[in-house]
Amino acid sequence: MKFPALATTAACALVLSGCAASMDDASLMKTVPVGAGTSHIAIYPFIECVKAKWSPQAAGKLRQYAPDSDGQVLAVRGATSGDSVLLYAQPSAAGTTGYTIYGDVVAASRYVAAAHTCD
Repeated sequence: MKFPALATTAACALVLSGCAASMDDASLMKTVPVGAGTSHIAIYPFIECVKAKWSPQAAGKLRQYAPDSDGQVLAVRGATSGDSVLLYAQPSAAGTTGYTIYGDVVAASRYVAAAHTCD
């Protein structure tokens, strides 16, 4: 590789930006939820349904990751902290999916409504 220092710097920046986003998500999850529900479908089909509903609104700022061994997170990071919305979903023993949505009430309202269409 011609520019190993550049590649290392880029890799470090990518790792650090992911870490910063996770810390922002963790602090968002400590706030009061703005929505919650239970879907009759399993977690992965539910997440795919919500992702399809949120993608047009998120304008390419939608992220999905697993915060633990069985949960899934969909996060939208806006230009300001008030535009941040996060859905944390966990499977239940009955094969359904429980979820909680965090974020600014005004910004999150359209995301809450879209998530409920996947119930």
